[in-house]
Amino acid sequence: MKQSSELEVVVKEFKEALKVFNKITEIKPNDKDVLEKLEKFVVSTSNLSGVFETLNDIITRAKDIIAKEKERMADNFKLIESELIMELKEKGVPLRECSDGWRIKSIQLKTKPQYSTVSISYNNQTIIDWTRVNFKEDIKSLIEEAEKLLSQYLIPKDELVDIFWDAYQYARFKSGKDIVGILDFYTEVRLIQLRRYLEKNKPDAKITKYTEFPKWAFLYNLDIYRSIWDEIPKNKRLALQTGSMQETMQGKGMYVNGLNPDDDYKIMCYVYEAKEGV
Repeated sequence: MKQSSELEVVVKEFKEALKVFNKITEIKPNDKDVLEKLEKFVVSTSNLSGVFETLNDIITRAKDIIAKEKERMADNFKLIESELIMELKEKGVPLRECSDGWRIKSIQLKTKPQYSTVSISYNNQTIIDWTRVNFKEDIKSLIEEAEKLLSQYLIPKDELVDIFWDAYQYARFKSGKDIVGILDFYTEVRLIQLRRYLEKNKPDAKITKYTEFPKWAFLYNLDIYRSIWDEIPKNKRLALQTGSMQETMQGKGMYVNGLNPDDDYKIMCYVYEAKEGV
């Protein structure tokens, strides 16, 4: 019998064995005949030794089936993972192994071999949630989908510089400080996009763009911004600053450095104007 069939059987057996307990969910304390219903339930469950014995047997077999299935899935996953990495290396694709998977070009492939699932992130922000894979092509398709999503949210360089600069100015005005929190900066970037859209169209125009701008999209554009530093006018350059350990633990920071797998991730908490000579 195949493992998948064994799983189906054991699930059905669990449901059958637990049917006796399902009746209690049908009884409501304010039912007029609650006493009669409760009595019937108690009578039907007066001899539970046989039920518990059956459940213990099913649990024991289920544990064994789960362990074997996870081992089988892990072995299969490691095989397709190895094939994928070998193919990427042969093609010269930049990649780097990390504790929970791989960094491949600009994406982070997280893996759970025992469940044969992967997720794809950018700077630790999930683009594609955990997905079951059976073949190498499944993983390649997910990578291509994630890269396509990143490119869809890419802001043209000339617009990017102005949007970030305007967002910083608004965030600085609201906070009254020259150094603003990166999360506040992210909020202002989203608001600037919407403001520019409405200014370009009628004030009462239906918003069909910029309704979504996930954190991973923001961080991708932020890394692109930092990669074109020399192209940014000196009077509009923004830099990032780390925070204290406490601020990082409180979730006030965001990961950067996702473009190149050889670069280590860093957590940044603040944005400020990079003035010349400072």
